[in-house]
Formats: sequence, C-alpha cells, structure tokens
Amino acid sequence: METDLSENLDQLAVELGNQELKEILEIASQLTAQLDIESIVKNVVLSLYARFQIPTLTLLLANDLEEGVFTLYHYQGMKKKNLKLNFATIQALIVFLSNREYNQLSFEYVRENFSAPELLQDLEKLHPDIIIPLRTDKGVTGLILLPRCKAEYSLLDIQYITQLIRFAAIALENANLYWQATMDRMTRLYSHHAFEKALDDEIKRAQRYKSVFSLMMLDIDHFKELNDTYGHLQGDLVIKEIATLLKESVRNIDLSARYGGEEFAIILPEVAARGAGIVAERVRRKIAGHAFPGDPDPLHVTISIGVAEFSPESVRSPSQLIAQADQALYQSKEFGRNRVTIHKH
Repeated sequence: METDLSENLDQLAVELGNQELKEILEIASQLTAQLDIESIVKNVVLSLYARFQIPTLTLLLANDLEEGVFTLYHYQGMKKKNLKLNFATIQALIVFLSNREYNQLSFEYVRENFSAPELLQDLEKLHPDIIIPLRTDKGVTGLILLPRCKAEYSLLDIQYITQLIRFAAIALENANLYWQATMDRMTRLYSHHAFEKALDDEIKRAQRYKSVFSLMMLDIDHFKELNDTYGHLQGDLVIKEIATLLKESVRNIDLSARYGGEEFAIILPEVAARGAGIVAERVRRKIAGHAFPGDPDPLHVTISIGVAEFSPESVRSPSQLIAQADQALYQSKEFGRNRVTIHKH
C-alpha cells in the first residue's frame, strides 16, 4: 500500500544542505506515520508556518472516487477556516498541472497559460504566489497554493518547500489508499469488514488491559416503506445524511461504520453501558429532530438503537457482542421503535 520514500533521498541530499535534509527527513517521518488526511495537512501547515510564517495555506485534494470532485483545506496561520469557492471541479486544473513537469509554478504563469477565467478569478481571492502540484506515481492528485510571504522565497526556500510537499503527496496518497480499503463509499464511514477488525482489536485490548467499551447497533425505522414511497435514491440520501449526523455526534476516537443496508454500528472505547446509553439517546434525538432533504417537502425519520457493554465473562468473540447489541436493537423495534435499549447481562 505504501509508496517507497527512499528513491527521493539521494536527490534530496544533493539539492539541500545537511541541516535542511535532516529537517525534511524528520517531517517526512511524521507525515508518513499518519493515515489521517487531516493530520497530514496540519503537519504540513505547521512545518511551513514555523519556517516561513506563511499567512495562509490552501490545499485542494482530488477525490479518487469521483473525477473532478475535490476536498478543500484552508488555513490562516495555524487555524483552519471555512472557505467557499464557486467552482465545483478542479479536473481541468489537474490536467493542466499534469501536462507540465514543474515542481512549482508561479500563479502569474498559471494565469497566463490556463484558460479558465472563472476558476482563476476565484483563486485570485487567496492572493496566491506559487502553486505546488501534489505528485505521486499516479500523477497529480491535488495542489497547494501559497501566498507571498513578507520576504521573497529564495531558490533554497522553493527547494525546501517542494521537497516537503513531495513527501506530503506520498503521505496523502498512502492515507487515501488506506481509506479506500476501509471505507464504505456511500457513507464515508468504515466498511463492514473494517468494523469487524476494529471490534476484534478492541475486544483484545479490553481483555488485555481490563478496560471497558460499548457497542451501539442502530437501524433506520420503516426504511423499506421509505424506499417504496420515495424511491431508492431518496433512501440513499437519507442513509448518507444519517452517516454525517453520526460523525457529528460522536468523538474522534469512536468508530462509526455502515454495518449493512440501513444498519450502522458505533464502537465507543472507554465508555460503559450507562454512558453509551446517553450517547445513543443523544443520537436518537438528533436524527428524530432532523429535517432530511425531500421532494417536495422535508422528510423525518427515526432510528432504533441497541447498546451492549463488553463483558469478559459473557463475551469471547466479536459475534457474541454484536448478537447482544442486536438483541437490544430488536427489543427497541418490538417496543415501538424510535427508542434506545441497553442489553442486560
């Protein structure tokens, strides 16, 4: 899965001094140890801000699953900021950069040679000075825009920046490959397979360290009727929206997965049944009160939830804990839906 970094080192030693090379290798080690895209981007921002005090950094990262679609990361100093751009695709810009072998291009050059005035006009709002393509074995996967700093970038500065971005591109590609292997494409939650492995790992960790955790299983109420009434496309939209609400409702350390169809699972490390019940009730209320996009009117749906706490006395395998949470989920359905049930040992 990982791209080999060693092929870049000889060239780096020639282009940069020993101190700069040491810094780059330390940063590269930090970047390639990450499989979280957000963390990689933050490390890049931190490294460039610490050295150059760049006022802003904007990264446009292409989506491997949908051509032209991109993810935007925009930082002012070290703070991530929301940024609204008017264009919906960067495919033409990706092609433009792919057809040129430059490690970096001035924005002036891009403005003179790239024929997409509306996109350029939008980018100009960021006052970019240079554009650095993110290149991997697959080609250009995105780009970084850097504004002019207080002092002009020297040739050594540019070499330092482009080499750092080279490693960042490799790290981002490795992270992308990891997420493609573990992600459910519709919801962007973990896949069923990734969930099962994570649950097995969590059980082993709990057994070893005598720690606690809980599992939530949740299911959309009357989902077949929703599909029959409004169609499968509307049903898919509801599933995607619920996935987004789940990610907003739990901690970063919690693992949310699409278990299958309209059923989801959430692993809550270091949370006992009582705390998991509170989380589950918060999730249930949030979804019950949410207006889902519909045509012509918004839709309202509910979920039923089952919660089971890991117990070393009664659970020896992932399937046993899943069965306990499923049994609690079934009871929620039996007693009227739109409710939370906690499994009792």
